Amino acid sequence: IMKNKLSVQHFLLVLGTVLVAVIAIFITPATLAQAKAAETTLIPGTYTVGGELKSGRYTVSSTSGTGNFLNQPKKSNGQDVNEILGSDEYATTSAVTATFKKGDQVEISGMTSAHFVPVTSRNKKNTSSLGTGYWTVGKDIKKGKYTVSPAAGTSGNFFVQPKSLFGTEINEVLGSDSSAGQVPKVNVNLKKGDTVIIRGMPSVSFTKR
Repeated sequence: IMKNKLSVQHFLLVLGTVLVAVIAIFITPATLAQAKAAETTLIPGTYTVGGELKSGRYTVSSTSGTGNFLNQPKKSNGQDVNEILGSDEYATTSAVTATFKKGDQVEISGMTSAHFVPVTSRNKKNTSSLGTGYWTVGKDIKKGKYTVSPAAGTSGNFFVQPKSLFGTEINEVLGSDSSAGQVPKVNVNLKKGDTVIIRGMPSVSFTKR
């Protein structure tokens, strides 16, 4: 009888260990970050991430009107955001996607409110376009060689921050006004883990080369 009890206890112990291992595999830091994020709408004001706005990755847009949206990261490796959100000619973009970490300062002004929608899925096979914000090669766009151009009639900043110390950093103003130092296209070689940043324009297109 004692042997049977020990066998049952051993089985339960092994089963528990297996379950813990499975959970550890599927609950990654990214999953935990998504779990913290919560859809919300905030009126003009200054907010510390971790309070009324939970930390996480969001796509942010204006609910009505055009106004300024800023994120001042607490840490140097945070994601700095400074965009004019809206749908009229004064807006730089209708929405911006970024990761907001605990302690960051978010400022909203000039619009009725800003709507935060958690990012729940990412397209690592994407090879066509990205909108305003921060993106990771291998999560939001496939690695490879591309020619990058802005949406028609728009201009803005395009950056690539390489993950590797030996990678190539890109910093260009894309657009059609050469007298203002703008270039219509730029060739890039995106490596897994690189960060792509798009500012001041609604989107850019990627053409494989």
